[in-house]
Amino acid sequence: MPVTQRRNRKQLRHSIGLLLGAVRQEGGQIESAPSETSQNAVKLVDDTLAFGAENEHRGRWIYATDSAGAKHSRRVSASSRDERSITVSKGFSVVAGSSWLYELWDADISPGIVHEFVNQAISGVTRKGSVETSDESFHTGGQINAFALSSAWTGIRELSWRSAYSGLQVTDLDGPLTELSGNVSASVDSADFRQGSGSAQLEVQAAAATGEPLAEKICSAVDVRGFDRIEFWHKSNGSLTSSNLVVQLRQGSSTHESLPVPMSVGGQWKYSSVPLAVPEKSSAVDAVRIATGSSDAGAVTTWFDDIKLVRSNSEVWHRVPREFWKTNTGTRQFSLTEDARLPYARLRVTGVRAPSLLESDSQVCEVDAQYVINAASAGILRSRSERRGAARDASMQQADLYEQLAQTLRLRMNTPANIRWVDD
Repeated sequence: MPVTQRRNRKQLRHSIGLLLGAVRQEGGQIESAPSETSQNAVKLVDDTLAFGAENEHRGRWIYATDSAGAKHSRRVSASSRDERSITVSKGFSVVAGSSWLYELWDADISPGIVHEFVNQAISGVTRKGSVETSDESFHTGGQINAFALSSAWTGIRELSWRSAYSGLQVTDLDGPLTELSGNVSASVDSADFRQGSGSAQLEVQAAAATGEPLAEKICSAVDVRGFDRIEFWHKSNGSLTSSNLVVQLRQGSSTHESLPVPMSVGGQWKYSSVPLAVPEKSSAVDAVRIATGSSDAGAVTTWFDDIKLVRSNSEVWHRVPREFWKTNTGTRQFSLTEDARLPYARLRVTGVRAPSLLESDSQVCEVDAQYVINAASAGILRSRSERRGAARDASMQQADLYEQLAQTLRLRMNTPANIRWVDD
């Protein structure tokens, strides 16, 4: 198995706990399992736990993972040598059992503090720790030349446009759709569209039920076999989730594909590419239907345009010269210059995004692990150092050491080259 230097949040927490001597070890193990099911939700029973005096563990922190994977962080209010038990200040949501795993931390360093300083260390290297990424959800059309990036993006290295691909248009939606329900009004919007001369506009009433057919477009039969994705424009006057609407490909009286319309922000056109489920079964698709999904979106007006089939990995991409596009840090956008003159085409943006903050124990850290361990340890030590008087105690001196180690590793990180930054 390949060896990776990446560590998840749990491994980082354990490394920091061991470095600072703040987490208990029994037999070389940081995590322990209760020896039996507790009698109530405020106690955890462990026969293997080393007990000395009564209430020896009072004030410490329990960080437990239950059988369902949920996390519980609790302060210890009492420990009993005779019962071999730990009592927490606030009861667990379920009774602790032998399928649980728990860690025991010192009173002045809780796992929550460790997680916070880990994320602070990651935030401190937003540019140097940037992660390579790409996005192909952009498309020219409708005389739009500026495109908004998601909040995670920090910079763009290259912009390309799709000059060729293997695909075919199912319907341009320039003509009216046939209404299939009394809860929808279908029309052609000749003022707001992205391709051709119009888009399909559907005014859906709040009375529309889930899974209800709304409208459809009969088209010339197309052979879907050999294609694996469907691409289309969509827009709504309010935010939608991926369970609110579906696009269906029909062959005769049968629905061969029922594909969720991706989530969207209200008032903005979005170009989406959705994988087909069973393209090999569709040799003569002759209708495209719009229907409600598995959840109710209420009253909504939605638009669709330019539905086509595409074969993945058939695209030919051409790089847009850097003088024909620019970025704007204030609006977090990239835009095409007047001289770009790109055709109606899909765009691919490559660049970097900020490293993700760690929100779960299984999430892998995208920044150098040793830097994070040293930087977080320095922050933790400073947070618990003596804050009164002029003298610096041992915690502050040790924090300086770990900070120097962290900064040495930080300097070794390479800032991505040839990036036009959109975030400070």
